[in-house]
Amino acid sequence: MHGIDTHSQANVARMEHQILDHVKQALRVTLSWKVPSAGLSRKVSSVRFTFQSFQRHIERLMDLEEQDGYMRAVAETKPNMFSRVERLERDHENFRNALHVLQPEVESVSEYQIVEFEEVCGDILALLEKIDQHDLEEIELLQETMLMDEGGEG
Repeated sequence: MHGIDTHSQANVARMEHQILDHVKQALRVTLSWKVPSAGLSRKVSSVRFTFQSFQRHIERLMDLEEQDGYMRAVAETKPNMFSRVERLERDHENFRNALHVLQPEVESVSEYQIVEFEEVCGDILALLEKIDQHDLEEIELLQETMLMDEGGEG
């Protein structure tokens, strides 16, 4: 079985993170879009569309990180950091659960349910904040893993 080399994995993960960052930004722009009540149906439709794209990209990235990405590499090369990897994996599971709760809410809310729609938008923004914090923790872990001096060269 042929695997992807580490350099290729890193490039794929970097590209996926960049795509996700763009989609997160698009989702934030869509959520903050100020429309008159007559234009709310367009905003609802745009939030649905952008959320669907966000959901596909974040799930793809989490799968990539867990299966062929940094999580396995860190666990294998730095066993002392495994508890941090486990915590980040639990975050992934929490994100998947949140997405699966939000998805039907996003799909079913209508432009006539203004309060409910604003609540869904607030829930999406809260999830984005948690994902941003998670991303910072991943970057920190990767930097520590890749840059940590093993010593012994005296």
